Amino acid sequence: MHSPIISVLMPVYNNQKYLQKSIESILTQTVGDYEFIIVNDGSTDSSEKIIKNYQEKDDRIILLTQENQGVTKSLNKGIKNCRGKYIARMDADDVCAWRRGTGASVL
Repeated sequence: MHSPIISVLMPVYNNQKYLQKSIESILTQTVGDYEFIIVNDGSTDSSEKIIKNYQEKDDRIILLTQENQGVTKSLNKGIKNCRGKYIARMDADDVCAWRRGTGASVL
């Protein structure tokens, strides 16, 4: 089984308001060799439905679910399932810039 370079890890708890924009910001990145692990921490809103809709369209998305246990346990569960060489952590209300600069190019 192929191991991606990057595992993007996102814990989610009742973030339906921002989740779609956050997921889109990862899926539009120029680096394609990643897995996107989303841990649903027992959301009671439509967060899981939103995630599943994206998961049907993109097989890089891996949905893990659990009863609400908090962000620390969600991250630990996600880390145990990451296969990438590097882990990029993202919150469900974060938006990743479409193209990240590096070093001097940012300055």
